[in-house]
Formats: sequence, C-alpha cells, structure tokens
Amino acid sequence: MRKRSLVLACASVAAGLLLGPVPAAHAAVAPVLYGVGSGDHPGAGLVWVSASSNTAITSITAHLYAPGSAADAPEVTEVSDFSPDSSTGFAHTWRTTAPLRLADLGTYRVVVDLTDADGDTTSAEGTYQYELEANLTDLAATPQNPDYEHQDVTVTGGFTVTDPRTGETTPAAGAKVDLEISNGDDTTTTTGTDGRFTSVYTVTSPSSATVNAWLRLDDPWYQSRANESVEVRAVQSDTRVTLDAAELDVKAGQAAKVSGTAEVYLDGAWKPLAGATVEEIWSDEFGGVASRPVTGADGRFTGELTLPKSGTVEVRVLTGTFLKFSELQTVKVYVAQKTYFTNFTATLDKYSALTAKGGLNTGRYQPPGVVDKVELQYSADGKTGWKTMKTVTPGSSDPDAAAPFKGTFDAPYKGYYRAHFQGSHDFQESYSYVVHATRTPTRIIDGNAAPEPVRKGRTITYKGKLQHYTSGAWKAYAGQKVKMLFKPKGSSSWYDMGNATTRTDGTFSKGFTASKDGTWVAVLLYPNSTHLVSSGREDFVDVV
Repeated sequence: MRKRSLVLACASVAAGLLLGPVPAAHAAVAPVLYGVGSGDHPGAGLVWVSASSNTAITSITAHLYAPGSAADAPEVTEVSDFSPDSSTGFAHTWRTTAPLRLADLGTYRVVVDLTDADGDTTSAEGTYQYELEANLTDLAATPQNPDYEHQDVTVTGGFTVTDPRTGETTPAAGAKVDLEISNGDDTTTTTGTDGRFTSVYTVTSPSSATVNAWLRLDDPWYQSRANESVEVRAVQSDTRVTLDAAELDVKAGQAAKVSGTAEVYLDGAWKPLAGATVEEIWSDEFGGVASRPVTGADGRFTGELTLPKSGTVEVRVLTGTFLKFSELQTVKVYVAQKTYFTNFTATLDKYSALTAKGGLNTGRYQPPGVVDKVELQYSADGKTGWKTMKTVTPGSSDPDAAAPFKGTFDAPYKGYYRAHFQGSHDFQESYSYVVHATRTPTRIIDGNAAPEPVRKGRTITYKGKLQHYTSGAWKAYAGQKVKMLFKPKGSSSWYDMGNATTRTDGTFSKGFTASKDGTWVAVLLYPNSTHLVSSGREDFVDVV
C-alpha cells in the first residue's frame, strides 16, 4: 500500500522546492540551482525550477534524458520557456508554459543551464518525475457518526487520472483503491468503469477514525492531496440495567444467578440492548469473582457467580464502540453456610417428660441471638404433622465443633422427635435425624378403700387392679409393687403406708388399721425403664 507519508515526501522532491532559506546575493556569484521537478500536478507535464543568483537570472534551459539512460546518451528534449511562478509560495521559482509530451513515463535525468544578468552561468543536475496524476474526488463516509443501530460505514469516492503524455483526464476505471482506516483494518476495493468506488466496513472502535483512499496503479503515479481523508467518529449511547432481584439467597457452593434486562437509549426511547457484555463483579480484600454474560435479542442476561461468602455484586453494561457504561446496579447475595446436627437423642422418663439434646454445627461462626434457636419437634408417625414442642438456645461453643442444646417437655407415651434449625440469609436450614421414644402406659382401675365409714381400730382394705397398655390393648400387669399412700384429713402430705404386689390378673389389695380420717390412693411409683407411672382413684374414708 502506498502510504500518505511517502507520497508527501515524493511531492517535496518532485516540486524541487527549497527546504531552507535562499542565501543573499553576492557579487560575482554564479547562479545556484536548488531544485527541479514536476510540481504538485505532474499530470500537467510542466517543469518547475528553483534557483537564485546575485543578479537576476535571465536564461533557464532544462535538458531531459530518458529514464535509465547512459551518461553519454543524447537528450530527449529540452525546454526553455520558463516564466516566473509565485503559485508555490516560494521565491525564485520558474515554470514552463507549454506541457511536455514525452513518450515514456518515469524519472528523467535533468541538466539545467542557468545564466544571470552578469553573464555568470551554471549547469546543475537533478531529476524530473514524469508520471500519472491521480485525483481523488468527493471522498465521503456515510454515516460519519455511526451509532448502535447503524454500525456499518459506506465509503465512496471517485478517481480520475491525468496522463501528461496526452494531457487527458479520464476516470480511473478498474483500478485498485486502498482504504486506510486509522483505528481499524485497512481494506482494498476496485473502481468501476466510471472510476468510482464503494466499500463498507463495520466500526469497531469508539475513537475518531481517519479514512484515506489511495489509488494503486502499475505505472509511475502521483496522487493529489486534495480530498485525501474523511473523519468518522462513533456515537456512544446511554445504557441502563434493570435487575430482576435486589437480593438473592443461595447455599454455600451454589452459584448465584444474577439476571436482568439491559437497555439502550435511542431516538428518545429505551430499547432492548442485544449482544452487549454485562459485567457482574463481587470482590473483597482477598480477591473477587466475576461473570460477563452477553445479552440476548430481548436484552436479557443471566450471569452465574459462586461467592465464598455473603456480599454485594455490582452489575453494569460495559462500554463499547457504541455504548456508554451504565450506572452501577447492585444485588445483595446471601450465601448460607451449611449447618447440621450431631448426637441428637430423645429420652422419655417415667413421668412422660421427654428430654431432647444434641449439638448444632453452624460452620465458621455462631449465628446471632435472634437466629440462634433450635426447635424440638414431635410427630406421631415420624413423617407428617410435625409440631414444635419447645424452642431452646444452644450454648456458647466453637460453632465448628457444635454448640450444645437441651430441652425437656411433656410428651405422649410414644412418638418421633427431631431438632430443627430454621436458618437465615447466612445459615442453611437443617434437621437432625428422627428419633423414636416410647414407654408403656400403665393405669390402676377399680381403686377402692373399704369399708366406709370404718370404726377406729378396724381394718381398712384398699383394692385395685394394675394394667399396662400392650399389643394395642389394656392387659393385667402382674408382679409389680404398688405403693399405698395415705393423706390425713387436714394435711397436705402423703405418707407411705407400704406396698402391695399385683397378682396374675393384675389385682392387688392391702389392709391397714384405721386410725383417723383421710384419703387413700394406690400408685405405681417405681416402674421399670420401659413403663410410665400411674395412680389409682383417691378415696376418702371416715373413721368413727
């Protein structure tokens, strides 16, 4: 590709213009040639000369020799119709008035003879570029300010070529055109029969771009600097994010799905933003986690982040060629640590009081007081109908080693029990394994003290029957010691009057000497480890 910098350098040489000041004239100084060339329009076929002397230069003759010719080769032509020229902006320049019509293009060797008013002469050698002149017309980029909805830019223009051999200017038909895009990939296109070209490219950078077009010819050529470039700059539109949720709850090790809708502001309205990258970031002093989902055609996006702990995720649309950063939106992600129970037991005593205990493990730290509760629950079948019987607070302990808890409450003679930790944003809910606890119910029926009334010193006999509930029915409970208790009239204390042993049919009886009024009752006070206590009917007896 022929770069603009190279063409400009060639133009300076071709024009033969001074790069420094012209020295002041001095007496008896021969003319000095500073440059010879074709000027800014080589297609015109004119010759420019820059020279000076201590007196006016009165004669200029340029002898041209064919490109690549030997030193002793005859000249091709000579020109001497030079006239002063001020169009270059430099002093001491002359230009021929009639165009050269040479047979061949190329770099001609030139010998310039100079004579001044004093008659001093100089012969100096230079070069003359005899080449085609390419002219770019109406270079345009549409649109010059592409936006999100119009990302492709169409570059158009036309080239003409002036041939100094004929002086004709014609369309540059079927010629290659190199397009230089300062912040993108260069490309090549071809002109049509009318010398015009069209090329489309997609803008990929938000910075301003300069688009240049350069004709590519096989013959020696020079391109005019007129209409040489056009500027293209993308328009960045406002964006915004609307999140689906301001808070999310996940379990430790589970990815949080942060989702929402991205929009772009176009033509006075918010529209779904498709194909944009959304940045989702959580970080602390030890590191961070990020997700960068791309929006769908409806502007929807979902990113997944696995956070090591609870924290805030910041969400925004990333800036791009046509998009501005959106304002940050945040979602609070609560990461619930795993919790679990250890050594859970439930024991039913003879009085039908159940004691449940165990340890609660909550991981790295202990929950706050409002959360640090364990519910002790009961179910008749161990599957459904769970009911909280008591709520207890675990003791202080290393949460990683389990905090102990314990609770006691009245319970049915059989049932299923478990511990439940409700959890919170920061702790997972958990249940202990289910424990079955049971004791066999007992009862004393037909309890009766007789006779009533009874004379003092006579025998009072208390009778009754002890049963236990087994295999779905009440049955005689033989061989058990039933304790007889007596509470004198006007007293609040019971006195142990001895034991009676139940017979095979569960019945029992025991006689006592009547001494005072009072209440009698029989109780099973010391059952074995599988039975519950029970009490018979209290019976008041008058002693007369």
